[in-house]
Amino acid sequence: HLLEKLLVCALIEARSCERFRLLSLHLEDEHLKEFYHKFMVAEAGHYRLFIDLAKNYAGEAKTKARWEEFLAYEVEIMKKLELRGDRMH
Repeated sequence: HLLEKLLVCALIEARSCERFRLLSLHLEDEHLKEFYHKFMVAEAGHYRLFIDLAKNYAGEAKTKARWEEFLAYEVEIMKKLELRGDRMH
């Protein structure tokens, strides 16, 4: 149960990191670019923390296998969602 919770948290943080990266790369306002870049770095750290905790408690092999299952399931969910341009998160 702990592994599942840690991986859900890792996935949330990883996707937030990706979104903040996109914002930091494509905004013209330098202040906002820097602001979102800092968020990206923080979210990347959170993602790594959750993955590292999962490996610590469940082992590297089990964590990696379950992570791959999470990512595959996410792909299937995304295929079913309507693409919308009015949101990133």
